[in-house]
Amino acid sequence: MLQAKKIDHFVLSFGLVSSIFLVYFFKQIINFQHSLIFVIGLLLGLTLYHASFGFTGGWRNFIERSDSSALRAQFLMLAFAILLFSGFVNSKSIFYGNPIVGSVAPTNVSLIIGSFIFGLAMQLAGGCGSGTLYTVGGGNTKMLITLIFFVIGSLVGTYNFTFWIELPTLGNISLLDKFGIINSIIIQLIFIVLLYLIFSYVDKKKNNIVDHSDIFKSSNFNIIKGSWPLFLGAVLLAILNFLMLNVAGHPWSVTFAFGLWGAKIADFIGINVASWDFWNFQYPKAALRNSIFVDHTSISNIGIILGALIASSLAGSFNNKNRIKTKIIFATMLGGFFMGFGARLAFGCNIGALFSGIASGSLHGWIWFLFAFIGTYFGVKLRRLFYT
Repeated sequence: MLQAKKIDHFVLSFGLVSSIFLVYFFKQIINFQHSLIFVIGLLLGLTLYHASFGFTGGWRNFIERSDSSALRAQFLMLAFAILLFSGFVNSKSIFYGNPIVGSVAPTNVSLIIGSFIFGLAMQLAGGCGSGTLYTVGGGNTKMLITLIFFVIGSLVGTYNFTFWIELPTLGNISLLDKFGIINSIIIQLIFIVLLYLIFSYVDKKKNNIVDHSDIFKSSNFNIIKGSWPLFLGAVLLAILNFLMLNVAGHPWSVTFAFGLWGAKIADFIGINVASWDFWNFQYPKAALRNSIFVDHTSISNIGIILGALIASSLAGSFNNKNRIKTKIIFATMLGGFFMGFGARLAFGCNIGALFSGIASGSLHGWIWFLFAFIGTYFGVKLRRLFYT
């Protein structure tokens, strides 16, 4: 019988004290809304870590072994989120009464190129947008390198942003606006069911059997220490994204903060990023001028890292002593950079574009999924040059 891992009390204490301080800091210095956004980030990090809910490994498992379990959980997460979001996008928050804006972005050439690049790059890096954050929180040194280059790539992606958005486009296409709430829900749920069945069929054809109950089970379930079933992770992530929608006034996103962090650093060392077109759009301009602690995405990202740190300490699996091969470091740097660059071109990553985009009824979320998955296919092939 395997011996249970002990709670890492030092790391746990650091995570809890830091989190309590930041909740108080945001409430006192900014407002209670920012404290709530940070708490939602903490819960997202805890959920992501305990459920090991990532996109990179799940997509790779399907391409290499036709294992559809992670994808089936992701489809269920999207279905829950669509049901929660659809009546609230373009309405008012249930908490503050402030306007809610969904994650709706253009369906254009930039989206296709960027999502393909992101899908390929996340296989080199070994993590997606959310995966990078929660594994960094868990003490993964390799993913810290990914995060650093993710930030650099995100900044570079803002340099000539107007060139990309001026490429041929169909504009913003909202299924909610085009078909109405009920019809939009029906259309998207039918498509999700079809995808669920298709991926399950491929899984069964390759592996002879598909255990549809696998995402509801965990071999070592513990509510405090993990691990949690994928289904529980899917439900909680959908609920937490819905809470983010109503507290922040927009859905959960990740990568805008990375570009902002890079821009802040670049500005500090004398690079005039304020002259770049992207940083003269209304929201980015205000974000660059203000503290990162005012930016909702930055706050939730910090929360995710600390939430995962707390989760990993409870699980006794926090690990900051990773030894990494040189060629894997190179792959990590390359993957992190191009994830950041691709996410900027594609108006977000697996969270802001895929998860929040589809939940908001935006066509660009589905296009992102298609081309990111194609990119992942090639990324899995390319990954073998570095990870074997």
